Amino acid sequence: MFRAVVEAGEDVSVAELTETLGLPRPTVHRLLDLLAKEDMVEPDPVTRRWGPTAECQRLGALLAARQDLVKLARPVLAEVVERSQEACLLGVYLPRRRQMIYAAEHSSPNPLSYRIELNTPVPVNWGASGRAILAFLPEDEIEAIIAERVPAPGSGEKAPSPAVLRRELECIRQQGYAFSRGQKIPGSRGIGAPILGADGTAVGSLTLTIPEMRFREEAKEQLAEMVMQGAAKLSATLGYRGGAVG
Repeated sequence: MFRAVVEAGEDVSVAELTETLGLPRPTVHRLLDLLAKEDMVEPDPVTRRWGPTAECQRLGALLAARQDLVKLARPVLAEVVERSQEACLLGVYLPRRRQMIYAAEHSSPNPLSYRIELNTPVPVNWGASGRAILAFLPEDEIEAIIAERVPAPGSGEKAPSPAVLRRELECIRQQGYAFSRGQKIPGSRGIGAPILGADGTAVGSLTLTIPEMRFREEAKEQLAEMVMQGAAKLSATLGYRGGAVG
């Protein structure tokens, strides 16, 4: 039913849907009502023809943007990996869930690395990948996410106090990147930078994931610069015209 409405190309009547789908008219009405309750379709108040809602179109745009971001990010991921010799991840923020997913990965050429589960929602209040996003979200979203106090998915560590986390987020905003130790992936070190949309709000992050045994503290700033440059390149592609982050 939903596909029939969307693929019609223009608003469609119940009679047309009945003919297209080969369903009884009462069934078509019932399915349309269910979709309307989910804010996916709506009838025109004058013609009574049905079409996708603004919310449906917004979700479609988000899906398209996510796919576009993955396509845009792949060469940047490859470039960062070539320079750093470490795995690089593309994180994408999910506003309605207030979570993120890893949407793409470019593996390290080194034999020791981590297997990352893609497209599975994870919190943004932990890990360099998440906190790089969290630091650049609107204040009301930051407040709501901090209030959830979700434990670290990797270590089980309890959430820091709101005051402590806010101080860290301010530090991330000033330096332009986040750093973490095993919060999402035990035994790893993460360095993440925000990918910003045209309005300066984070839409995702670019993150290096480095095995603890291979990480050198003296190389952290150099690696962070590589990540920030990659994230800045993607941000500019998405229309961000602000100054350098950090």
